[in-house]
Amino acid sequence: MSTAPRIRHRAEATCLHASVGSLTRYGEPAKYQGGLYRIAHDTYAWLVPNGSWGETNLGLIDCRGTSVMIDTGWDLRCTREMLNACQDITDRSPIDQVINTHADGDHCWGNQLFRDRHIIATHACIHQMHHMQPRALSALYHGSSLLRHVKLAGIDQFGHYMHEMFRPYDFSGIHITCPDQGFSASKTLNINGVDIVITEVGPGHTDGDAVVHVPSRRVAYAGDILFVGVTPVMWAGPIEQLVTGLEFLKQLDVDMIVPGHGPLATQADVQNMLDYWHFVHEAVARRFRQGMTAAQAARDVIFSDEFQREPWASWDSPERLLTSTHTLFRHWGAPAFQLPGKLGQMNLMRQQAMLACELPLATPRVMRLP
Repeated sequence: MSTAPRIRHRAEATCLHASVGSLTRYGEPAKYQGGLYRIAHDTYAWLVPNGSWGETNLGLIDCRGTSVMIDTGWDLRCTREMLNACQDITDRSPIDQVINTHADGDHCWGNQLFRDRHIIATHACIHQMHHMQPRALSALYHGSSLLRHVKLAGIDQFGHYMHEMFRPYDFSGIHITCPDQGFSASKTLNINGVDIVITEVGPGHTDGDAVVHVPSRRVAYAGDILFVGVTPVMWAGPIEQLVTGLEFLKQLDVDMIVPGHGPLATQADVQNMLDYWHFVHEAVARRFRQGMTAAQAARDVIFSDEFQREPWASWDSPERLLTSTHTLFRHWGAPAFQLPGKLGQMNLMRQQAMLACELPLATPRVMRLP
């Protein structure tokens, strides 16, 4: 059993099934105990330290004879690990419905294990679900092992970065399984007297973000509008809508929030995330007005004294600020990419990898060239 420290928070949570080992999937010391937690009566969270790429939290709501699963993980092995830990619960209350909080693969590529169940998501989430294919990530992982030897324009750093960040996962045999029930704005499920309220809060992190609230259990599942101890990323924006989603989350009357990544959260963590985005918005806007490129602005912010004084300077994966900065620039009228289509996205990741290699204290450490 792991010797990682217990999670500290105001509400009571009980670890029912601890994940084995004291290291994360990336070989980092676990900052908190991973595994299956009871976070309220018949309400559960599956936590994966330390919340980096694919270290995704999932949820389970037992509705007295049937259960609802929140998100399904990135690869089938990881999803089955969670299901095995939950077997005592699902034997008496089988999973009948699944909710996807958004379309990132680490939250929905396990859907195929539930293809005979109802899967629910926002219409925008469903529309975006094919934006990245598992076979493309497999190809990138295998190709990156060659790119890491090309010492030109940061290509070796990009190759190392992508190879190491995908190394813990197996995307073979995954077939994207889209939700069969879509909604806009909000949808309430009443299952054996338990209300589950799903509210669309995107676009923000992605096009179709949603928050899941169980009022009677005083619990919310935030998806990736909330990260704790991990640098968030804004793929879609605008930042104003992302902030609005966090303000909505902050107004919910809950004792416990399950973030998309990181340890169990309270409203104080939501405020920390709001503070981060307010800081980023102002700091990046100032550099945009000075005529910097997105890459220059992100680097300048991260290495600034004002950034280093803040708690988010020690969060996992600070280089992700580059992607969020790029999104801000796009919403302010800058060209989306200097290169077309997937080449532009890969070039953005190359720049992000190069920035990661400049950050000697950033975690996970494996993302940097030795």
